[in-house]
Amino acid sequence: MKVNVISRSTDEYTKERSQDLQRVFRNFDPSIRTQEKAVEYVRACNAAKLEKIFARPFVGAMDGHIDSISCMAKNPNHLTRIFSGSMDGDIRLWDIASRRTVCQFPGHQGAVQGLAVSTDGRVLVSCGTDSTVRLWGVPVSTLLEDDVSSDKSAVPLETYVWKNAFRAVDHQWNFDRFATGGAGVDIWNHNRSAPEQSFEWGTDTVVSIKFNPGQPDILATSASDRSIAIYDLRMGKPAAKFIMRTRTNSISWNPMEPINFTAVSM
Repeated sequence: MKVNVISRSTDEYTKERSQDLQRVFRNFDPSIRTQEKAVEYVRACNAAKLEKIFARPFVGAMDGHIDSISCMAKNPNHLTRIFSGSMDGDIRLWDIASRRTVCQFPGHQGAVQGLAVSTDGRVLVSCGTDSTVRLWGVPVSTLLEDDVSSDKSAVPLETYVWKNAFRAVDHQWNFDRFATGGAGVDIWNHNRSAPEQSFEWGTDTVVSIKFNPGQPDILATSASDRSIAIYDLRMGKPAAKFIMRTRTNSISWNPMEPINFTAVSM
């Protein structure tokens, strides 16, 4: 009769200090670990996925603004064109492909707080702390202009001066109206120098405003008092109001399902 005896020393398994890690003995015999190849394959796949997930997304930087950027907007009519506004009143149109400034829009005397582009991409609306709203003509891009580096300035089409500073602006879909937010909500028209409609619902400063892409007469706003309000321009009065736990910084409607919107809070 044969007897196999396993002898283990207590010194190898006893920790000298409570902070020491417990030593673990493993048997790497291939006959015991029958799933070794499958486990290693899964680990390799997970490692490859993690490398892609945590890969650096930074592609490049576009320099030009002197002060910090306070707002941005994209051109719906051009995939590689974006607008940016800074705290010193400078507005720039960028070409992402060439990473250069296509056009500058000088005119604001204070920080630019909101930018919005019309649906056809031809009109840019800007607002800021200098209590002005400005309409700009967006330069039409051609193949010749894309090949030649250009850095030119634009002149505002219209300038509207109001009694309060502005914090947000958004353009209505497929119409010549836009909305601004600040001490209240004002609805403007390209052809008028004063607001068509004004809404006040006992809220604090409006910090974000967005038109519904499916129902252009409906817009949502968020204020610094943690409220989210829904307005219907056809009714001429607010439709609904919600109070959140934290202040909502931005609102975005779902373009595929316009009955839903996303609110980003602090």
